[in-house]
Formats: sequence, structure tokens, C-alpha cells
Amino acid sequence: MAFTRIREITQGFTNLCWLFLDIKSVGPRDDQDHAVMSHNQISGSGKWDSISSGITNDIIIATGQRTSHEFHCSIPPIYILSNGSIIPVIIIILKPVYKMLSLEGELDRGQPLSRISFACVPNGLLLHEQPKYLSLFPSLFFPGKDDKNKNPQKMRCRVSFEVLRNIADWRFREFLIV
Repeated sequence: MAFTRIREITQGFTNLCWLFLDIKSVGPRDDQDHAVMSHNQISGSGKWDSISSGITNDIIIATGQRTSHEFHCSIPPIYILSNGSIIPVIIIILKPVYKMLSLEGELDRGQPLSRISFACVPNGLLLHEQPKYLSLFPSLFFPGKDDKNKNPQKMRCRVSFEVLRNIADWRFREFLIV
């Protein structure tokens, strides 16, 4: 995507962004105030120590009320193209939530769309560098659905929609379907 608005937001740094869109469909039984994300769906710190090595990401600690675990982001916060373009990554979560008419006493057993939740997860540079959202909002990521035997580098985490609203109200919105 290329927009004049992106150039304004980045103060002339770039007019491009790379949009990662993850769709997490749920029914009423699984509708929680979070989304479960894999390591391939969150951007990290983007450390680049030398030209000969690639970008690495710091480990995030997903902290819950009873437990915590390491979370290994695998997406860099920016991409640099061969033409020199610098493209920041934007992570968007769309969560369609379906009704189950049978649970509402309806004879029809359909599952119409009830609402769509929209969430924007901060880029890894915003999480780690400035304004350091991970330090300011340590409960943004909390443990996912994986058991302890899973490969630690592939453990999932949950992204709290409540915390996203606390960071900035535009980071989480719900759209009711009438």
C-alpha cells in the first residue's frame, strides 16, 4: 500500500506499509476479548547487528495470571526492499463473530454474522523501542492454548483486546451486523 497519509504519519520516512491481515472466525462459545496468535503473526524488535546477518527479534514474555512463557515473534517490524524502500509492518486482526440461532431457541439452525471485531497490534518497534508498549502494558500478550510439550519457538500467545483499547481506543473496534 502506498498512501500520502502514511508519509505524514512517518514524518516523510516512507509512504509504504506492509499489511498483515489475520482472520479469526469464532462462534458465541469461543468469543473472548482476545485473539490467539502464532509466532508467524506478530512482529518483533527487529535487531540488525551486521549486514551479513539477518534481522532477529527479542523474545517476548507472554504473562498471564497463573503462568507465563516465552513468545518468539518471527516477523520483522520492517522490510527493506532491493530498491531501498523501507516498509513498516502493520498487523491487523479481523474477528468475525457468528451467532448460533439454535442456542437462541430459533428453529432455524443457521449461523449468521453477528459482529466483526477489528484490532491493530502495535508494530515490534513500538513494542520494544519507542514508546515501549511491552513495558507500559505487560499484559498485552498472555499465554496461548499450547501445552508445555510444544516446541517453545512455536508457542502461541493471546493478544488482549482490552489492553489494545487502553493503548489507544482506535486499536480495537467492533462493528455490529444488523
